[in-house]
Amino acid sequence: MSIYLDEKNPGKHKPFQDASQDIVDYVRYLEVIAGKSPNTAFNYYCDLRNFSKFMKQRRGLAPADAEMKNIDPKGLDTAFWGSITREDIYEYLYFLNQTCGNKKSSTARRLASLHGFYDYMVNHASRLENDPTAAVSPPKLDKVLPKYLTADQAVELLDVCRNQGDFPERDYCMVTLFLNCGMRLAELVGMNLDDIDLPGRQIRLFGKGHKERMVYLNDACIEALDRYLQKRGTVKGLSPKEDAVFITRRRKDRISNRRVEQIITGAMKAAGLVGYSTHKLRHTAATLMYQTGTVDVLTLKEVLGHSNVSTTQIYTHLKDAQVRAAIEANPLGAARSKAPAGKAAETPLPDAASVPEESTETAGEGAGEPLPDILPSLAELPEE
Repeated sequence: MSIYLDEKNPGKHKPFQDASQDIVDYVRYLEVIAGKSPNTAFNYYCDLRNFSKFMKQRRGLAPADAEMKNIDPKGLDTAFWGSITREDIYEYLYFLNQTCGNKKSSTARRLASLHGFYDYMVNHASRLENDPTAAVSPPKLDKVLPKYLTADQAVELLDVCRNQGDFPERDYCMVTLFLNCGMRLAELVGMNLDDIDLPGRQIRLFGKGHKERMVYLNDACIEALDRYLQKRGTVKGLSPKEDAVFITRRRKDRISNRRVEQIITGAMKAAGLVGYSTHKLRHTAATLMYQTGTVDVLTLKEVLGHSNVSTTQIYTHLKDAQVRAAIEANPLGAARSKAPAGKAAETPLPDAASVPEESTETAGEGAGEPLPDILPSLAELPEE
């Protein structure tokens, strides 16, 4: 692809020009007016370029046997976008699901890109009168619980980071911040020295859309940061003007998202943890905080920097354990079938007097059902 983002400086990127002018204008609107992050704008841009290629082939403007990656997304004017129908949208969603094998969450994200584009064309730029996506709803997402480390696994991961690697002070500090503050990968990479207030025990983070928030630092974070910053100051050849908190030894500049992921993946493997990503450390921090029983959803929302409390509510799945424990405590759960051979099984019941009154109550409808994991993976959504 001819367009890319510099993951160490996402605000500085090549201009988005490898698409039709309407799409280019929309992406500029997202960054400048709507205040979306460059990463979010870039992902929407890629979605709309892919839709352009699909529609070119569907309308006979590209060979039917051409590979999608070889179709030029440029050359579509405003009249073309006005000719798109609801049926075209449905066919595109079907293509994503059946041909591309997209998950429901990925398909929903790509539909959101089209919703945003047509909202801009109709309501903000006044270039079109009708929105073909208006009545198209996203696919119903599967109910998937967030994956997270247990407290013991998190401690094991920290021990590994403390004792291995060529820069253990840095690696241990990064994992400590992930697990205690629940910060996003981009937030950690983007941290500058003047964002840290050790005496005030807090740190400034810039989340999605460059939204600023202050996060409290506990003793573990203070100790890890103090130890790392002392070591950082001894790195030979490091420019005094380098303001990035986390740096690489070799290049002596800001560490990249990819390098952090490599470090975390290596530490996970060394700790015997398989199937976890860097983003799962954010889930782990949120889960462990909520498990204490002293952190409510609204407080957790502020800590994680979520825009909507519905995003934070995925962590209420922790109450499932309490519901499960209540069911297991039911004395009827110990009943066993003792029917003789050839006869219908009869389940013996305990004496009525031995059954607590509470056991006659049932869990509320829908209790214990898992909630959807609406935090997308790093590869599918802009860094959260």
